[in-house]
Amino acid sequence: MRHRIRAAGLLVEQDRILMVHESDGGQSYWVPPGGGFEAKDGNTRNTVKREVWEESGLSVVVGELLFVREFCEASRDIYHLEQFYIIDQWQGEISLKNLEPLSEQGRSITEVRWLTKQELAEVKVYPPQLKDLLWHKLDQNDLSIVHLSLIHI
Repeated sequence: MRHRIRAAGLLVEQDRILMVHESDGGQSYWVPPGGGFEAKDGNTRNTVKREVWEESGLSVVVGELLFVREFCEASRDIYHLEQFYIIDQWQGEISLKNLEPLSEQGRSITEVRWLTKQELAEVKVYPPQLKDLLWHKLDQNDLSIVHLSLIHI
């Protein structure tokens, strides 16, 4: 079984969160900008900085780790570990231009944009806890880490 570490940034502004739309293997869903850890990153905070810039064009300051999610994707024989960090600050203009060098076949991200809490409730989102638990924790100013449990898909 292979292992994959993914780190993502939670960019939240009032009642909106920045999300990327993925179309992958016939499925369509929204996730926070992020991606796989690479050795050159050194740590997952640097992965978040690199991936958010690649997927949104924004430079970020990475804050606290908020969620950890594990899942086993049996069909591809991959064990995933994901880390979701709050983004304290960002600058730049939202754009997919950094993904342009990737061929259409190699690129699964089709859109990056702010989604309101209401819009989030109406679409397929991973992890699904972004629809409710994230907002509850932010309302309570609760930055304790939550493990989103191990699931098998």
